[in-house]
Amino acid sequence: MIENKIQKLLWIYIFTTVLICSYIYCFVVKANGDNIEHLHFSWLIWQGYIPYKDFFQHHNPLIWYLSAPLVNILINNKLIFSIFNQISYMAVCIMAYYQYQIMVLNKNSKLSGLFLCAVIVSSYSIQWALNFRPDTFAYMFLFIGLLYLFKYIENKQLWKLVVSFLCFFVAFMFTQKTLINLIIPAISITYWLYKGQIKIKDFSLSCILPVLLLGVWCAYLYYEDILQLYWQSNFPYNTRIPEIFAQNRIVFPPQEYFEFYIFIPLGGIATIYFLIKGNIFEKIISFMFVEESILRLFYFSAFLHYSIFWLILGMMMTIMLIDRCYNNRIVKIVLGTGYLFFSLWYNYETTYKIERPKQAYQNGYELAFNVLTPCDFAINGYYSVYNLKAKDAGYYAILLGQIDVLGEKTGIFPKENLNDLIISKKPKLISAGVYWDTYWEQRGRNIPIHKIDQALLKTYYNYTGLGDIFILKPEYQKYDCQYDGEKWEYRD
Repeated sequence: MIENKIQKLLWIYIFTTVLICSYIYCFVVKANGDNIEHLHFSWLIWQGYIPYKDFFQHHNPLIWYLSAPLVNILINNKLIFSIFNQISYMAVCIMAYYQYQIMVLNKNSKLSGLFLCAVIVSSYSIQWALNFRPDTFAYMFLFIGLLYLFKYIENKQLWKLVVSFLCFFVAFMFTQKTLINLIIPAISITYWLYKGQIKIKDFSLSCILPVLLLGVWCAYLYYEDILQLYWQSNFPYNTRIPEIFAQNRIVFPPQEYFEFYIFIPLGGIATIYFLIKGNIFEKIISFMFVEESILRLFYFSAFLHYSIFWLILGMMMTIMLIDRCYNNRIVKIVLGTGYLFFSLWYNYETTYKIERPKQAYQNGYELAFNVLTPCDFAINGYYSVYNLKAKDAGYYAILLGQIDVLGEKTGIFPKENLNDLIISKKPKLISAGVYWDTYWEQRGRNIPIHKIDQALLKTYYNYTGLGDIFILKPEYQKYDCQYDGEKWEYRD
């Protein structure tokens, strides 16, 4: 009876929290570079651009293709950022639901599963990191795939293994780094094949659809003559990103992400316990936590979103262990309730109270949204101009001084001369500050990669009054931007 009442209260908490966080993260917190980056490339896809061939990217492309139709509808609506943040938050909620299902399948109590959902949907760190990024949707499909893999092991129904493998493939098509997260499940599948717990026939049939879809994708890349470029951009390039950051390559989350200091140590304790006494499912999740710990502590964790999967696994492991080993209901209720309300309060304090006063301030992406049209060109600066709907002046659209330098070193495409781009394309909005070489900047040396010619700046541009952003003088601007059925062009 008491447990049923607590479950109802948890459902109320989850529902209320989803409403509150939806408002905060969709209408109060401003969009950031990653949000706009992926919305921008979705827009380019809708315009007929081909990824890797027409613009640089180092992610798999599924998020852009799926988002493109809705981006097209919302391209001139300022709510576009709020709507896509809400879509991402719903993906986080779905992910939490499937983690709940894994816990129920694992014979954990429904109460502990609901508590995990409540922790995730009110998590400051998770909401802050999993906004509109491909990682968000990759993690969602990864947990769906794990659930159906475990369900297949339980009752050997072929369709569940088919769904599992398909979800793993979809997760990969959102971001290729999912392959790292799939190492432990892949080893487990190999072990189960060896032990006969997965039938070879079922395994073979389940591989057909992912292999076929991968073949179609590779055939498309080959047809567009970008198969090698895709490989370079998504694999050799990404393996070199950590070298940029020097002493900042491994950064444990700052103190404001307090959840790491609770769930990573407790997740470590849970891992030791489950590796000794856990069942096969608990051991798989434990090994995934160990692998992720090694990656974050010794390979690369320069930014929060790289560590989020580690935190998610730590939360899951911690709550599974408490459910297994600690039976004092009163203490669990008191501590759990205290934690959830502290989490919600902390989220409010560090987002709403800080971000709400900034609503009147116009940042670079809002200026770009207001002044740029699909007919314009723009040069995006390092954390200053984020262009949603204009054309990119060059092949590299973002983080100039880092992305383009590493791309050139990897043999993808040479970095471009920004002054030449200004002369030839007259971008309407530019970031005119110095573009430092990020590699050397991390090592204490300021070496410029791009410097805008001051004579060009004086001739063609006026200062916007915002950061280092300059706008094309009215006499050089064009007007009457129209779509002719194939492309956006000015009529004058």
